This record gives sequence, C-alpha cells and structure tokens, in this order.
Amino acid sequence: MWNSANLQLHGLMSCLICVSMLLILKGNIMNKTTIRFQQVGDAERFCEILNNDNFIYFSIRPSIEEERKYLSQNLKSRKKNFEYNYTIIYDKKIAGAIGIKINQHSTHIGEIGYFIDENFWNKGIASNAVKLIEKIGFNELNLERIEIVMMPENKGSIRVAEKCNYKREGLLAGRIYNNGKYHDAYMYAKLKNEYSQAGIN
Repeated sequence: MWNSANLQLHGLMSCLICVSMLLILKGNIMNKTTIRFQQVGDAERFCEILNNDNFIYFSIRPSIEEERKYLSQNLKSRKKNFEYNYTIIYDKKIAGAIGIKINQHSTHIGEIGYFIDENFWNKGIASNAVKLIEKIGFNELNLERIEIVMMPENKGSIRVAEKCNYKREGLLAGRIYNNGKYHDAYMYAKLKNEYSQAGIN
C-alpha cells in the first residue's frame, strides 16, 4: 500500500529517470552530429535538400552541375580565408550543410549560415552543428566575433541562435535578399570572450 512518503519518493524517482533520459537523448544527438569539409560528391544530396518548396528562407535552387562547380571552389575559398564550408552528418547520413563566411573588411568576424534537410528538422541538429563550427571559428580561425542573421519570421533559426547563447543585437534593414526582395534581418552575435567564459573549448 502506498503512503504519502512512498508517493513522494516514487514521484522523485520518476523525475530523475525523465531527466536522465533527456540527458541521454541530448548526448546521443550531439554524438551523432558531426561535420566534415564538403566534397564535390555531396552535390546531388545538397540539391535534393535545397530543391524543396518548404525552404522559404533559402531561395537558392541549384542544379547538380551548379552545385558541383560551387563545391569545387571550397579549397580555394579556404586558402583565401573567404569561407569554410562543412557537411553536416547525422547518424552517418548527410543532414545538411553549415559554413562560416569571413568578413573581408574585418577578418576577425565570421558569419554562420546553414541548411538542414526537412526530414531532420526539430532534432537539435542545427544547434549542435553551430556549436561544432563555432569551436572551429574561435579556436582554429581565431575569430573574435561570430554572427548569425535571419529574417524575423524564421522562428527556427531564432531558436537555434538563442539555444546556442547568441545575443540579439538589433534589426538590420534590408540585410537579406531572398526570393527577389530585400528583407530585414535580426543580428545575433557571440564574442570569443563569451565563448571562453562559458567554458567551451
């Protein structure tokens, strides 16, 4: 027979089990998410992801040949310190792409951009990929500031930025060109000292 003490203990144990399961799930998602330099052979998969009408915040619809040509320039872009592009792998499958573009007027600043296959949305993959690439940005590329910009309607990217502890700094008028129009965009940013103080390295 259950008394109040037993019920309280049972409730506490249930909470602890739920917390443990959430931590395990979070750890599994992080462990399954990796990034590697993009390869020309990724072109077909990227086109499959990008040629999706639900990608309303990403208007580029490349052909496979266009994507292959773009990917073939990645090594040159890295050597010029222009941009560093990576393929996102989740559970051994290509789930999207992420990159850092270096501000050519202020090379201590980089901007993160990414896209994720619709079938992998809402799994925390974008947030984990941002954490992986910001580590490269701050520790290997010696950036002092990393930015993420998105249209105010892009709630998913806002959640990613805030989950990764980027601070919203303001609204930039006409910052993003998408679907034939210029759109305002939120500016989120993180500084290297904020990254270091968080104990991430």
